[in-house]
Amino acid sequence: MSDLPVTEEPADRAIEWFVRLRADDVSEGERSQFFLWLQESRKNQQAFVEALQLWDDLSVVKDMNFEGLLPEPQIWEIKRRLEASAAR
Repeated sequence: MSDLPVTEEPADRAIEWFVRLRADDVSEGERSQFFLWLQESRKNQQAFVEALQLWDDLSVVKDMNFEGLLPEPQIWEIKRRLEASAAR
């Protein structure tokens, strides 16, 4: 990926930002805070890029067979969402 090590804190915050920015009710103020956080350091920027790459890598889940995991409806919901977004 990159030569800068990402500490747990920026990585955790990057995932929090990623989730929040995908929300329907994210405000312009929150978007401004996000950009301020990105500008604080290259580590923050790298952590966010890695969060984006992780999300992209998760798309492989849509092709997996989860028949043995029927008791875990959350997995099926994730798979359904990925398939629906791929169909768009």
